[in-house]
Amino acid sequence: MRTIPIFDKITWINAVAGIILLCWQLIAGNIPMGWQVFYFVLMIGSAGIPHGALDHHVARASAAFAKKKFTIPGFLLRYVAVIIFYSFCWITLPGISLIIFLLISAWHFGETDLHAAKNTWLWTMSRFLWGTLVLLIMLLTHAEETALLVLRITNQSANAITILSFFKQYGVVVAVSIFLLCAINILMAHRQSNWEFKLGHVANLLIIIILTAYLPLLPAFALYFGGWHAIRSFEIIFKFLNKQNHEAAPTPAIMWKNAIPMTFLAAVGFVFMAFIWKGTGLNMDPLPFIFIFLSVITLPHLDVMDKLINSKDNR
Repeated sequence: MRTIPIFDKITWINAVAGIILLCWQLIAGNIPMGWQVFYFVLMIGSAGIPHGALDHHVARASAAFAKKKFTIPGFLLRYVAVIIFYSFCWITLPGISLIIFLLISAWHFGETDLHAAKNTWLWTMSRFLWGTLVLLIMLLTHAEETALLVLRITNQSANAITILSFFKQYGVVVAVSIFLLCAINILMAHRQSNWEFKLGHVANLLIIIILTAYLPLLPAFALYFGGWHAIRSFEIIFKFLNKQNHEAAPTPAIMWKNAIPMTFLAAVGFVFMAFIWKGTGLNMDPLPFIFIFLSVITLPHLDVMDKLINSKDNR
C-alpha cells in the first residue's frame, strides 16, 4: 500500500508550524510560557495521546492476524496493571524509573522512525541508536531545562544527579559517538538488507529534529512527539488496520475519531492519577507529573506497537 498523503501533509504542516515558532522566538526574543504550554497541550492532546488510544484495536487486529485469543477485558487488565506497576515504581524508585523511561523512549522513537526497514539484527541496533540520538539531541540542546525538570521529576534522586553530572561533562562526546555508531550501523544494515526510504520523509524528519534543537524544551518535545512521532504512528496503525479491513480504520479521519473515547478515558485517568499522586504526600509539580503520566502510558503502548511493527503483514 502506498503512503497515505494526508500523513505526509500533516507532518509537513507541523514542520512549518515549528518554523513559525522559531521565527517568533528570533523576532520577540522568546515564546511566552503561556503559548508554549498551549502548543504543548494542543499537540499532546490532538496527536500524542490519541495515537496510543487505538491500542485495543491494534492488539485485537494483531491477535486475529496471529490467530491468537484476544478479549478486551483481558487486554485492559494487563494494560492497566502495567500502568499501575510503573506508577508505583515512579513513587518508590524515581531515578531507576527515569532511566527506564529514557530507554523505552529511545527504542520507541527509533522503532517508529525506521519501521519500514527489515527486522534484522543490524536494523534493530540502528533503531535503538537512532532513537537514542534523537533523545540526546533534545535533551542536550536543552541542558539547563532538562536538568531542572529531571531533578523535579526524581525529587533530587542520587541516580538522577549522577546521570546529569555525567552528561554535563561527557554529553557531547556521547552524542557524537552515538551519531557515528548510528551512521555506520545504518550503512551496514542498508547494505545487508536494502531500506527503501523516501527522501521527503527523511527531509521532513531532519527539519523537525533541527527545529527541536532551537526551540524551548516544551514546544520542542511537542513538535517531535506530537508533530512527527504520533503522526507516523497513526500512519503505521492505519495501514495495518485498513489492510486487515478493520472497522476502526476505513479512513484516517474516522480512525482518529475512534481514538477519541480512549483519549477521553486517558484524560480521566490523568486526573485520577494526579489525585492519587497528591494523596501520597509527594510534591504535586504539574510539569514533571505530565511527563511521568506520558511515561506510564508509553510502556504498555510500546508493547502493542512493537508487535504491530514486527508483524510480517506490516512489512
